[in-house]
Amino acid sequence: MANSGKKLMDGGGVAFQTLPRAAGDDNADDDYVRPPPRPLVSTVHDKPATHPQQVHISVVGANRMRICWVTDDDDGRSSPPSVVEYGTSPGEYTASATGDHATYSYSDYKSGAIHHVTIGPLEPATTYYYRCGAGEEEELSLRTPPAKLPVEFVVIGDVGQTEWTAATLSHIGEKDYDVALVAGDLSYADGKQPLWDSFGRLVQPLASARPWMVTEGNHEKEKTPPPPPVAGAGAGVRLSPSRFAAYNARWRMPREESGSPSSLYYSFDAAGGAAHVVMLGSYAYVEERG
Repeated sequence: MANSGKKLMDGGGVAFQTLPRAAGDDNADDDYVRPPPRPLVSTVHDKPATHPQQVHISVVGANRMRICWVTDDDDGRSSPPSVVEYGTSPGEYTASATGDHATYSYSDYKSGAIHHVTIGPLEPATTYYYRCGAGEEEELSLRTPPAKLPVEFVVIGDVGQTEWTAATLSHIGEKDYDVALVAGDLSYADGKQPLWDSFGRLVQPLASARPWMVTEGNHEKEKTPPPPPVAGAGAGVRLSPSRFAAYNARWRMPREESGSPSSLYYSFDAAGGAAHVVMLGSYAYVEERG
């Protein structure tokens, strides 16, 4: 009789339980019909250019979190400060931290200012309320992971931004998880950079509330054919965006803290070190070879 597997997680690690299929179901996989593709989900930024958007958080070390967000600054004004105010009560911010911001270009696209701020030290398993930037910005909340077992992970990959994605995110939102592990192929932008922006807006409700630890897939490579040679003094020089430009700029992971030379592979501790998670992307050699 054919069998199917169910993964079980507990304090002792990961085990697999073999479950029998129902009688007469031996060829169920052969009868599977792939559902048709679903359309993209449109997410529009309808707030002022300096309003933080695409907010997501990640674990940095034992008791810190990195807050990332984007502001659109195409109106010519200077970028708002990379500041996060936070505290354990709504509207009461007892601490603040300052970080940095940068932009990147890809062909004729230029990103907004991408801000990165690390906050902490933070208490484990605690809800913090925070706002990004200066002024009366939207208040968000996050919960830090626990410092001991049990810890609950959500594992997803090939996320995209279609109606199927929206259904997946809805299922995740129903779970009281601690950390999301995203195993590559995030936005499916494939060189269309505005899709990175719409993806960030789509996942913000979840990614701003729990740490999302991501790694890359083949859809993050995004190297395009170079444009025509530059005229004048630089004649003969062909400029081309580097691989993983959007991924590296937008989703900064704790590579330095884990001793990794690349954001494509790194590690971090969870549950006070009871679990050590290795995020190992399979395309690191592409970054090294160009």
